[in-house]
Amino acid sequence: MTINTVNAFFDNELVIALMGKGGTGKTFTSLGLIQSLRKLDKAMIVADADTNRSLSRYLTSHYLGYGEQELKQLPLITQAEQDFYEYQQLDSEILYRDFYGTPFNEVKQFSVEPPDFFTQKYTKALDDKLALMSVGTSALRIEELYSNRCSHATLNPLKAWVALSTKGTVVLDCGGGEDAGRFGLPIGANVVVVVVEGTPDAIAISEDIRAIDEELGIPVVYVLNKCLNQFPEVEAFEAEHQDNILGKIPFIPTIYGKNPLEVFDQIEPIFTPMVEKIFTVELSSPQQRWERVLRWQERLQHQRESKKSQDFSFVY
Repeated sequence: MTINTVNAFFDNELVIALMGKGGTGKTFTSLGLIQSLRKLDKAMIVADADTNRSLSRYLTSHYLGYGEQELKQLPLITQAEQDFYEYQQLDSEILYRDFYGTPFNEVKQFSVEPPDFFTQKYTKALDDKLALMSVGTSALRIEELYSNRCSHATLNPLKAWVALSTKGTVVLDCGGGEDAGRFGLPIGANVVVVVVEGTPDAIAISEDIRAIDEELGIPVVYVLNKCLNQFPEVEAFEAEHQDNILGKIPFIPTIYGKNPLEVFDQIEPIFTPMVEKIFTVELSSPQQRWERVLRWQERLQHQRESKKSQDFSFVY
C-alpha cells in the first residue's frame, strides 16, 4: 500500500474511532478498515466498545476459532478500574474527573507496541500484530446489573486508554448512535469515521455525531454504506461533505451473511483507498489529543458549577 501522508505523527500512532447510527454497517466497515490497515504491518489493537460485541465475535471466530463460551472469557476493560489507578499511580479516592484534569506531563501514556502491563492484561492477542480489547455485555455480569453506576462510568478506563495510547494503531468501534460522543469516549481519537447509510435517519444521526465531535475538536470523515436509495437528504449530505467522504460501499449480495474477514479479497479494493485517504487528514500529537480531554473536562466542570448556582424551581 502506498501512503501519501502529511502527518508527522503517523510513524508513532494512529487512533481511529468509528461511529454511526445502529445498523448502518459500522462493524462491517470496521473490519474492512482493520484488514486494510494490517497491510501497513504495524501493531494494532481493536477496542470493541459496542456491548453487542459483534466485532469481537467476528475477530475471535476468524483468528482463534472462538465460540460464544470462549467469548465470555475475554478480559473486559470495564473491570480494569483498580489496575488503571495502579498504572497511573493514583490514589484510590481520586475521581476520574480529577484525573481528566491532570496535565499531560503528569499522566502516564500507554503503549500498543510493545504493550505495557495494563494494555497486555486487558487485551487478547489474535496474532503477533493484532490484539482485541473488549467491553462485553453488562447483562452477563451480575455486579454490573445491580450496580448504582451508569454504564458510562464503567468505560472511563477505556476512554483514558484511548486518549493516551501511543506507539501503534488503535481502532475504536463505538456503540451505535451519538451517545458515545456525548460522554467523550472518542475524545482521544485522531479522527472519527462516521458510517452513514443512505437513509434520512442515518443522515440525521451522523449530523448529531459530527456536531459533537467538532465541538470536541476531532476531525470527522464519512463512509457511505449500502448506497442504493437516493433520498434528497442523502444527495444534500453528499454535496455538503464530498471532500470528507472516504468512499462508498455498495450493497454486495454475494457476501451477505458471511464473516467479512473470510471474504476480504472481494472488498479489499473498496477499503484500501479509504485508508489512504485517512492519512491525508491532519493528525494531532499525543499532547494535543490530551489537551482536548483537558478542555472537555474544564467545560464539564464549568457546567456543574453553573447548575449549582441556579435556583431550583418546579415547573407547573
